[in-house]
Formats: sequence, structure tokens, C-alpha cells
Amino acid sequence: MKSNKTFWNIWSSYATYYFGRVNLSIVVPALLVTYKNLNLYSVGLVSSGFFFAYALGQFFHGQISERHNPFVYISLGLIGSAVMNLFLGFSAGFFLMLFLGEVFDGFFQAMGWSSCVRANALTQTAEDRERSSTILGTSYQVGNSVAWLISSFAVGAWGWRAGFWVASGFLFARGILLLLTRPEIKIAPVQRMETQLKNTLSFPIVLSGLSLCLLNMVRYGIITWIPLYLFKAENLTVEQMGKVGLNVCLIPIAGVFGTLIYNKIKINRDVTTIISLLMLAISLAILPLTKGLSTVLVLLVGSFFLYGPHVFLVTTFPTRFTNKQVVAASTGFIDGMGYIGTVLIGIIVPFLVTSAGGNWTSVFLFWAGLSVAVAILVAVVYIRSFKDKAIDFLNVKEENNA
Repeated sequence: MKSNKTFWNIWSSYATYYFGRVNLSIVVPALLVTYKNLNLYSVGLVSSGFFFAYALGQFFHGQISERHNPFVYISLGLIGSAVMNLFLGFSAGFFLMLFLGEVFDGFFQAMGWSSCVRANALTQTAEDRERSSTILGTSYQVGNSVAWLISSFAVGAWGWRAGFWVASGFLFARGILLLLTRPEIKIAPVQRMETQLKNTLSFPIVLSGLSLCLLNMVRYGIITWIPLYLFKAENLTVEQMGKVGLNVCLIPIAGVFGTLIYNKIKINRDVTTIISLLMLAISLAILPLTKGLSTVLVLLVGSFFLYGPHVFLVTTFPTRFTNKQVVAASTGFIDGMGYIGTVLIGIIVPFLVTSAGGNWTSVFLFWAGLSVAVAILVAVVYIRSFKDKAIDFLNVKEENNA
């Protein structure tokens, strides 16, 4: 893989984004214990507000970033998120301040991913793009794990405000560093916006967006709610949040190993994705039958199979559209669709848990069903690709015969 220094600059920048993305799930248990005016539904709405803004931001930033220097875009998103996390540390448990702070944070966070995928595509050779894009996906897995671990110990030691202020420090420092170290790149002349939108809204991209919408209900369902599930299941106190952090930080780490092995498998990426999704569904269906350590182990197995498909949909697949100049645009659309699912899961999980009297079985079975549905949609896009290739082949043959 060429351009290693630039690649790791992009990789580490996006890993840092996660300090402002997943810190809320660590702060939530402390907020619920500290402020009695907050409940499961109110923090669910705060989470959904963040992801709603993130989803809209993905559609917007994906199209705009396609027309500008992606490294500058990444830096500005990091700095903006740092400012909002600084503000959130002063919210003192007030619902409206938490909600608005997370909404603005979500919009700044949305500046990162589509620009990172495009930056990688522009700085890698054609033969390195697909492999490097898969490895790029490990940035948010490692970032998720490290952010969870550091945030949980910060909250345990200094209270919920530290979960926001520590994140702010990391985000601001990385944003400034990227601005100072960004490489010089040549930006191709932009295409007409109508052409860009038409290329973005093609059948495979739209269906992949729907796939990620469903898969993000699983992934962000786990990211957002599993810390609270473990906190409640083990009857822990705020001072023991470090124990939750030690458990949940292993989940994305298992995803890193799963993604790296996924990247080494010589089977077609689409087929590997379908198999991984079915294995994920089985793991989630087993989860309600487990307790204690076995719960963590099954979560690790599920995470092992979860992140490869997610990387495929949000990184590898959009990179295939480099020649049509819609890498950031297609990434933004697919990821934006994904975060519509994330918004929904912030409301669905509290509903399912409350309706079941505090039991989480229906949540895990719901996630298993979604995994199967995503496998079916990926299969449809894969089968459709053969038809498209056949049509292209016939068109070329007719042109040669003319």
C-alpha cells in the first residue's frame, strides 16, 4: 500500500472523531444516576437528535466535500465537534442543552467520514484503493474502543462532565495537527451538480444505503445501549463505570480482528459480507440466553462478524465509484441512510425494553432479524451487478460491430 504516511494521517484523524461520537453512551448512565429529571426516553431523544443531525449532515457534507479539499473538511469537523463537546460539559443535565449540543455536534461529526473515504481514494493508486479502504474501516473500530475506555475511566474518576471535556481536548488537538500536516493534492475539475446527483442516486448506491440503514440499527444499537445494558445487568455504580469500559472496549477490538481477517479472505467481498451477516444474526439470537462473562464473549463474536460488512457498505463499496467522481457523495448518501437507522434505534430500544418490563430479549432478536434482512439486500445488489456487467458487455460488443 502506497502513501502510507498520508493514509495513517487520515486513519488517525477519523479514529479521533469517535471521542465525540461514542462518549455519550458512557456519560448516559452517570447522567441518569445524577439527574432524576432525565429518564431512558429523554436520553434516547438526545441520542436520536445527534444521529438525526449526523444523517442530514452526511447527505449535505457528502455532496459539498466532493467539490473541496477533503483534508481541510476533516479538520474543520474535528474542531467544530471539539467546541460542541466543550459546551456539553456545561449543560448540567438540562435536557434542552444536552439535546441542542448533541444536535450541533452531530452536524460537525458528519464532516468526517465521506471526506476521509474520498481523501484515501485520491491519494491511493487504483490497485490499492479497495484494500486500503477496508483497513481505513478499522479506524472507527479502534477509535471507538479507545474513546470508550478513556471516557469511562474519566467519568469514573471525575464525573460525567469529564466524558465531554476529555473528548473536546482530543478532537481539538487532532484537528489542528491535521491542518498543519495535510498533504498537497490535486483536485479534479468538479462535474455538474445534476450529473453528480444522478450518479449518486443509482440503484446499487440507493440499495446499499437502505442496507446500511438496517445494519446501523444493529451497530449503533450496540454502541449506544450495550454499556447501559451491562451497567443495569450487573447492578453497578457510577464509580464502577471503568468495569463497563473494560468490557465494551473489547467489542470494537474484536471488530478490528474480524475486519482484518475479512480483508484476507480470498472470496468475493460481496459473498464474504453475506456470510458474515448471517453469522452475526446467529450470535445475536443466542445473546438473550447468556449471562455475565458469556454475554461479553458472545458480543465479541458478534462484533467479529459485524464490522467487516459495515466497512464494505460504508467504505469499500463507495470507493468503487472513483471514476464517476462520487466517492464522497455516495459515501455521504450511504452513511446518511445508515444514520436514519441510527436515529430510529434510539427510539426503538427504549420502546422495546419498556414494553417488556425491562427485559432486553426482544431487542437482541430484533437486531438478529435486521442482520438477515441486510444479507438479503446485499445479495440483491450482488446479483444485479452481473446483469449490469452483461449489459455493458453487450453494448461494447455492438459498438465494436458497428
